[in-house]
Amino acid sequence: MKRPLKTPQPPGFARRLFGLLAGRAHVDDLLGDMDEWFYENLRHMSLLRARWIYWKQVFSLSFSYALRARRRNASHAALASSSLNTAMLVNYFKVAVRNLYQHKYFSVINAFGLALGMSVSLLLIALFSYVSNYDDFHDRAEDVYAITSIVDKGIEHIEFATAPIALADKMTSEFHAADRVLTIVKEYQTVVTRTQNFAVKTYYTSPEFFDVFSFEFLDGSALALRQPGQVLLTETTARRLFGDEDPMGKTLELSGGALVQVSGVLKDLKKTHLNFDMLMSYPSIVQHSASFEEDWVKFPNQYVYVRMLSDAAIQDLEQYLDAAANRLYTESPAKVSFTVRPLKGLTVGPDLRNDIGEKWEASGFIVFAVFAALILLPACFNYANISVARAMRRAKEIALRKTVGGVRSQIFFQFVTETVLMSIFSLIGAIGIFVLIRREFQSMLVAGASLDLSLTPSLILLFVLFAIVTGVLAGIFPALYFARLNPIDAFKSRVVTKTSIFSVRKVLTIFQFVLSFGFILTLFAINRQYRYAMSFDFGFRKGQIIDVALQDVKREVFDTKFGSLANVETLSHSSGVMAVTVSQAWYHDANRDSVIAAQMYADRNYFSNLELTFVAGQSFPDESFSRESYMIVNEEFLKSRNISPPQAAIGRVYQVDGHDLEVIGVLKNFHYAPLNFPIANFVFRDDPSQYHFANLKVTGGDSYEILSEFETIWKQFPTEKKIIARYFEDEMREGYDTYVVMLKIVGFLGLMAITISLLGMIGMVVYTSQSRTKEVGIRKVMGADVRHMIMLLSGDYMKMLAWAIAIGTPLTVLFLNAMVPRLQHYHASISILDVFLSIVVLLVFGVGTIVLETYKTAVANPATTLRSE
Repeated sequence: MKRPLKTPQPPGFARRLFGLLAGRAHVDDLLGDMDEWFYENLRHMSLLRARWIYWKQVFSLSFSYALRARRRNASHAALASSSLNTAMLVNYFKVAVRNLYQHKYFSVINAFGLALGMSVSLLLIALFSYVSNYDDFHDRAEDVYAITSIVDKGIEHIEFATAPIALADKMTSEFHAADRVLTIVKEYQTVVTRTQNFAVKTYYTSPEFFDVFSFEFLDGSALALRQPGQVLLTETTARRLFGDEDPMGKTLELSGGALVQVSGVLKDLKKTHLNFDMLMSYPSIVQHSASFEEDWVKFPNQYVYVRMLSDAAIQDLEQYLDAAANRLYTESPAKVSFTVRPLKGLTVGPDLRNDIGEKWEASGFIVFAVFAALILLPACFNYANISVARAMRRAKEIALRKTVGGVRSQIFFQFVTETVLMSIFSLIGAIGIFVLIRREFQSMLVAGASLDLSLTPSLILLFVLFAIVTGVLAGIFPALYFARLNPIDAFKSRVVTKTSIFSVRKVLTIFQFVLSFGFILTLFAINRQYRYAMSFDFGFRKGQIIDVALQDVKREVFDTKFGSLANVETLSHSSGVMAVTVSQAWYHDANRDSVIAAQMYADRNYFSNLELTFVAGQSFPDESFSRESYMIVNEEFLKSRNISPPQAAIGRVYQVDGHDLEVIGVLKNFHYAPLNFPIANFVFRDDPSQYHFANLKVTGGDSYEILSEFETIWKQFPTEKKIIARYFEDEMREGYDTYVVMLKIVGFLGLMAITISLLGMIGMVVYTSQSRTKEVGIRKVMGADVRHMIMLLSGDYMKMLAWAIAIGTPLTVLFLNAMVPRLQHYHASISILDVFLSIVVLLVFGVGTIVLETYKTAVANPATTLRSE
């Protein structure tokens, strides 16, 4: 039997394409006309040609005015109006308030989540707002620039905030576009008084300092800086040194014995990147005949500022500096280039070494912003998730509004208004959290004490603007989704069947728990690093040693008094605290080869006190000190000089600071610096004038009684200073307070992330349970038990948790394995136990939340849930 011939049809893909391009416009008549033309053409031409003509008609109509007009008319109902007026905005506000009030449970979840997410961002906004307006008070601040340098030595590429003052001298005579060229040399001076010594931050500078910077005088003038031996004090420093006395004309004694005269007092510093207590006249610096290297390569505390003429271009300065660098460093092994940075960009800017004063690295703000975003975005995702999940309940409302004239833009603005209103309500809670955590946040920052994060009208305005932006960010996805709903689909309850919407919601939920898992595992990892550092074998004794700062007490008198105490076993002296404070110096051998080494001054008893091990040689000799003659090195020092065995180093002579020092002993390697750094070259030197600490090995008695006895003995000395005595172990522990701060930060952020994720999970589970209440009732009537109902309702969420763990584990482990070695050279690896405990914590919170919420629905009485059926 022959099969009937199939009637040729118009190209189906062309019809579907035309329908897609038409959108919601009614084009049935156009499709009918094209179909008629297709069948008419088949009578006198081939099928291929008829289809080709059909395609041409599709493309022609797709870009025609007729179709554009139909699409435009289809987007508006008969009574539609796209204009926004006051009445419409008031209506948006009323509808938003009613919806938030009607769905109080979900509103509270969303508001609390957004408040938590926004609170961290408020800290960032407040901090950036405070530091970004430093140096605003200077006249012509926009014309002032700092010159910084980039030094290339071999493979080293280092950026400094400093520049050679020799460059300023050349600029004064060669660069005529500069209105003022200012030099500053930064030092720390010690002012000696009858009762105590004061450390004073000092800038050596000239009267041009006050031409460039607008600091105000209480007394005196800038002309004092033209004469040597003249100083200007800040108001606070003058009060510290002289109390209520008039400081003008008074003489100060510096630690080196120099005498200087107070010739002026400045008002306390405003918000500025400069940080000084005393300005000293530039001619007061002792001038030395310097080499090219000292003038142009080594300039650790020298700073150069330029104030340009008002009509000068900054490009002229940049070109001059490039030409000067190329000319000056042609034959130098070290290559130095200069950069120009505006005054307003110095406080928040790139990471530079040797900053002159307060500095907030841009990298720190970037990291802070990333963490703030990682906390804020999940809160926004929660709102989007819950809003889209409740699409069925809102869909018919939207369909009805579109039917009576609502247009897409109005629906969009309605939902954005609702979200912004929610965000404004959340801001109240966020500000409350901000006030609670503000003080703790400041205590974690190095310069936190100088910050003022008080609520001001301008700061509150910034917070409100941020809340509006957050509301738009949180609501834009739900608003777009609802604005594009097809009224016909909405009335037929077909709006939530799209797989893509469910996929987005699942991805957002999984992302939240991946983030939470990352914070949990990071918390365990940092805690492991801290415990590893505290139990690390540094190669010397830490316990039962008390370091006492000698201050202005003579060493011999101290030894006599404290050495006779019953609780003191042995006593030694050092220049600093091992593994906390060390200095560096260059050591030159007989061939003038140089090596840099960390160093510390200590007496012969120091090595037995700390139980350091000699592998060759001996300790410093027990003889009266006349001049510095000996040094003791570690094994790493010999390794860098290719000296083996250790005995071969004994007797070798190295020159340092004008002294010829003979190697008298070699110590087994020990960790003289924090664990952030690998063991490198280290040298012990013996010079009693450098001893600032006494190291007392004590018995294992009560620490409070021992320190109290020390304080009693100290009061017998002719000094008004208080005793500074610390257990060596405590001092080392304080060196790792960074980990404590990190634990606080990561713990706080982790708590935020977990709480926000759980809030989102609660909202989703509650909505799912509510929407399936009748289904659960029917299943229970048919015999299903509570356990099966819990598994039914929580199955999808359990899978999301499993996916979060599967994705978060490798990502977090890889991240930590890359970051931990940068934080600490000697570190503990991430263990399986850390991963396991992190999974357990996440599951306890996640599964507990899911089961608790689904249990309420599972135990509901079917008679109650099915009463209306």
